[in-house]
Amino acid sequence: INDAYNAVVDAVLGAEVEAGEGSEPCAAILATLKHVRIPIVSLDVPSGWDVEAGSSGGISPDVLVSLSAPKQCARRFLGRQHFVAGRYLPYDVQKKFELNPPKYPGTECVVAL
Repeated sequence: INDAYNAVVDAVLGAEVEAGEGSEPCAAILATLKHVRIPIVSLDVPSGWDVEAGSSGGISPDVLVSLSAPKQCARRFLGRQHFVAGRYLPYDVQKKFELNPPKYPGTECVVAL
Protein backbone atom coordinates (compact mmCIF):
# COMPACT_ATOMS: atom_id res chain seq x y z
CA ILE A 1 0.00 0.00 0.00
CA ASN A 2 2.75 2.45 0.98
CA ASP A 3 4.47 2.19 -2.41
CA ALA A 4 1.36 1.98 -4.58
CA TYR A 5 -0.72 4.92 -3.27
CA ASN A 6 -0.37 8.49 -1.99
CA ALA A 7 -3.13 8.25 0.64
CA VAL A 8 -5.71 5.86 2.10
CA VAL A 9 -9.37 6.71 2.71
CA ASP A 10 -10.65 5.12 5.91
CA ALA A 11 -14.36 4.49 5.64
CA VAL A 12 -14.29 0.93 6.98
CA LEU A 13 -16.51 1.23 10.06
CA GLY A 14 -19.34 3.64 10.87
CA ALA A 15 -20.04 5.60 14.04
CA GLU A 16 -22.57 3.00 15.24
CA VAL A 17 -20.06 0.13 15.23
CA GLU A 18 -18.43 -0.84 18.51
CA ALA A 19 -14.80 0.28 18.76
CA GLY A 20 -12.35 -2.48 18.11
CA GLU A 21 -14.95 -4.69 16.46
CA GLY A 22 -13.01 -7.82 15.56
CA SER A 23 -15.05 -9.45 12.81
CA GLU A 24 -13.56 -10.08 9.39
CA PRO A 25 -12.83 -8.56 6.99
CA CYS A 26 -12.71 -5.40 9.13
CA ALA A 27 -10.16 -6.74 11.62
CA ALA A 28 -7.63 -7.48 8.88
CA ILE A 29 -8.19 -4.09 7.24
CA LEU A 30 -7.73 -2.25 10.55
CA ALA A 31 -4.57 -4.21 11.28
CA THR A 32 -3.20 -3.15 7.88
CA LEU A 33 -4.21 0.50 8.41
CA LYS A 34 -2.24 0.62 11.67
CA HIS A 35 0.96 -0.04 9.71
CA VAL A 36 0.63 2.24 6.69
CA ARG A 37 3.09 5.11 6.40
CA ILE A 38 1.13 7.18 3.89
CA PRO A 39 -1.53 9.69 5.02
CA ILE A 40 -4.87 8.30 6.19
CA VAL A 41 -8.05 10.33 5.61
CA SER A 42 -10.81 9.16 7.97
CA LEU A 43 -14.50 9.84 7.38
CA ASP A 44 -16.58 10.90 10.40
CA VAL A 45 -15.18 8.54 13.06
CA PRO A 46 -11.79 6.90 12.46
CA SER A 47 -12.21 3.13 12.23
CA GLY A 48 -11.46 1.43 15.53
CA TRP A 49 -12.22 4.59 17.55
CA ASP A 50 -14.98 4.87 20.11
CA VAL A 51 -17.36 7.62 18.97
CA GLU A 52 -17.19 9.32 22.38
CA ALA A 53 -13.86 8.35 23.95
CA GLY A 54 -11.69 8.46 20.82
CA SER A 55 -8.75 6.25 19.97
CA SER A 56 -8.00 3.16 21.97
CA GLY A 57 -5.02 1.88 20.06
CA GLY A 58 -6.72 2.36 16.70
CA ILE A 59 -5.43 4.13 13.64
CA SER A 60 -3.95 7.64 13.66
CA PRO A 61 -5.40 9.52 10.69
CA ASP A 62 -3.68 12.59 9.23
CA VAL A 63 -6.98 14.09 8.11
CA LEU A 64 -10.46 13.82 9.62
CA VAL A 65 -13.60 14.72 7.66
CA SER A 66 -16.50 14.97 10.11
CA LEU A 67 -19.92 14.49 8.53
CA SER A 68 -22.55 17.09 9.53
CA ALA A 69 -20.79 17.90 12.82
CA PRO A 70 -17.67 16.76 14.70
CA LYS A 71 -18.32 13.84 17.00
CA GLN A 72 -17.07 13.73 20.60
CA CYS A 73 -14.04 11.66 19.58
CA ALA A 74 -12.80 14.51 17.33
CA ARG A 75 -11.51 16.22 20.50
CA ARG A 76 -8.80 13.55 20.57
CA PHE A 77 -7.86 13.97 16.91
CA LEU A 78 -4.19 14.95 16.63
CA GLY A 79 -3.79 14.88 12.85
CA ARG A 80 -2.90 17.70 10.49
CA GLN A 81 -6.30 18.80 9.18
CA HIS A 82 -9.91 18.56 10.31
CA PHE A 83 -12.81 19.35 8.00
CA VAL A 84 -16.57 19.27 8.44
CA ALA A 85 -18.76 18.37 5.47
CA GLY A 86 -22.50 18.80 5.19
CA ARG A 87 -23.66 22.36 5.41
CA TYR A 88 -27.36 21.52 5.49
CA LEU A 89 -28.08 20.53 9.06
CA PRO A 90 -31.75 21.09 10.00
CA TYR A 91 -32.32 23.72 12.65
CA ASP A 92 -34.25 21.24 14.84
CA VAL A 93 -31.22 18.92 14.89
CA GLN A 94 -28.88 21.83 15.68
CA LYS A 95 -31.11 22.88 18.57
CA LYS A 96 -31.69 19.35 19.93
CA PHE A 97 -27.97 18.54 20.09
CA GLU A 98 -26.82 22.11 20.88
CA LEU A 99 -24.70 22.26 17.71
CA ASN A 100 -23.04 25.38 16.42
CA PRO A 101 -22.12 24.56 12.81
CA PRO A 102 -19.41 26.59 11.08
CA LYS A 103 -20.20 29.18 8.42
CA TYR A 104 -19.81 27.86 4.88
CA PRO A 105 -18.61 30.46 2.38
CA GLY A 106 -20.60 30.76 -0.83
CA THR A 107 -21.85 27.38 -1.97
CA GLU A 108 -19.09 25.35 -0.26
CA CYS A 109 -20.18 22.10 1.41
CA VAL A 110 -16.85 21.47 3.20
CA VAL A 111 -15.02 23.81 5.55
CA ALA A 112 -11.70 23.50 7.41
CA LEU A 113 -11.85 23.75 11.20
